[in-house]
Amino acid sequence: MPSTNGHGSKPERVALLMRVSSEEQREKETIEIQDEFLKQYCDLYELEVADIYKDDGVSGTIPLHERPEGRRLLEDAKDGKFDVVLVYRLDRLGRSLLVIVDAHDRLQQAGVALRSGTEPIDTSTPSGRLIFQMLASFAEFERGTIRERTQAGLHRALKSGKQAGLIPYGYDITPDGSFEIVPEEAEIITQIFENIAAGATLYAEAKRLNDEGVPSPGKHYRGKPRKHGAGWGHTTIRDIVQRRAYAGTHVVKLNGGAETIERPVPAIVDPALREKVLERLQENKRYAGGRRKRNYLLSGLIECTHCGWTCVGNASSNPKTGKRYYQYRCGTRLRVHDPRYQGYSCPHINAEWAEGLVWQDIRRFVENPGEVLNQVREQLEGGERAETLEQRLESLEKRLAGKQAERDRAMRLYTRGLASEEETEVLLADLKNQADNLRLLISATKADLSTVEEDRLVARNTEAWLLTLRKNLAEVEQDTDEAFRKRRELVKLLVGKITADRDEAGHTRMHITYRFSPPEPSSSADGLVGVRYPFRSRQTLRPTRKKK
Repeated sequence: MPSTNGHGSKPERVALLMRVSSEEQREKETIEIQDEFLKQYCDLYELEVADIYKDDGVSGTIPLHERPEGRRLLEDAKDGKFDVVLVYRLDRLGRSLLVIVDAHDRLQQAGVALRSGTEPIDTSTPSGRLIFQMLASFAEFERGTIRERTQAGLHRALKSGKQAGLIPYGYDITPDGSFEIVPEEAEIITQIFENIAAGATLYAEAKRLNDEGVPSPGKHYRGKPRKHGAGWGHTTIRDIVQRRAYAGTHVVKLNGGAETIERPVPAIVDPALREKVLERLQENKRYAGGRRKRNYLLSGLIECTHCGWTCVGNASSNPKTGKRYYQYRCGTRLRVHDPRYQGYSCPHINAEWAEGLVWQDIRRFVENPGEVLNQVREQLEGGERAETLEQRLESLEKRLAGKQAERDRAMRLYTRGLASEEETEVLLADLKNQADNLRLLISATKADLSTVEEDRLVARNTEAWLLTLRKNLAEVEQDTDEAFRKRRELVKLLVGKITADRDEAGHTRMHITYRFSPPEPSSSADGLVGVRYPFRSRQTLRPTRKKK
């Protein structure tokens, strides 16, 4: 039975720590299972529950002091609110040796022991600390083994022809996991290849399919019906003709593309036809138009709120006057006759208007970063975090030196016959594990300090970059390809998100979220700022012709 921690008949005060890390665990109510078990444990051993700390849906790879409830537990431990932290199992404390050792060390510094309800762990004794060390190592080993088995199983399944994730358009998956052709989808794919080989363009094929009301590929997962997209775009057609699976070879990329698996699947088109299509596309690129292409500053950054597609630059001409109009349109180009979108058309955004608004805000920010620079300096230069890490490193190094002194004292007691061989072996093993843990924590703390130093360098470079950019703003605004490239990089860096939709009257409007605070900011919960610019319809923006 656990001791009373020197309080006579008064029971030990314990803190119950629980954690689950996934939706699946929460569905199985493992938090409730832990809660019920630990409360029964406390009743059995007459322990007083000081408080309960539940990290629900938090990964065990996150250090205890960085978890919401873990941080509160450590603060209460320093205030002496309990004597012991009780966990259901050691892996509830963490899933890596470093996380477990770090949590135990922080509790130990607060004078709090660690105990497991299902394992023989009680770190208030040398033997308990030895078992703790072994089980902590086993927990990390188990996690690594599970990860390796999972990856190996996935690789074997992929190499044997099984399909995980999205299923390519034109195919379905049989009960044994292999590919099978979907005839009606395969017919569409064959038409696309044959038409492009005969001279059609990507845009022409997308328009044809949209006009014919053919459902777009969308997404399809095993065992579920295909969820069709809002419409066909030229990029969808391009992805289809470039996919090697349709010619009989499915390519799967693993480990971020470092490894590829090629496996045979039923072919939908002849490989020679696919090669002809790819050659045709190359020819189309060589001879595409003679008109100088306009650069679109916000291409790919605007999202249509209604259909979720990305807006890209689009040019059109007045057939009578020859005047060209530049706009941003979503890739779907929804048809009004589509029953899913009856009475609605996605917004068309005047390119010059939108680009002018965004660049005006960015220009003001570059000329006067002000508060943002101060935030960058505060957040990235380290400040209190660096000071805390330096203090922890100093403490760890002192304690490591103290463990060596304890080891020397244990050896002296043994040589003088004041300690038995068995007692000395247990004590030396305990001291060795404690010293190894301290070395592990020292290495981790030094790595964290190194990260803080890198952040300081980033802060200095960011400040220098903004100051240099302010000096060279006129150069960035020149009408050259190089200047546009720099403006484009700046926009991608500072614009968080742009969405477009229509208001109740059908007028186009745009919502811009920046990664900085413009003049007269309206702060939001995530630190970003939303600026809403109402747009009139394109027709009212078009210049009116004066009457003679």
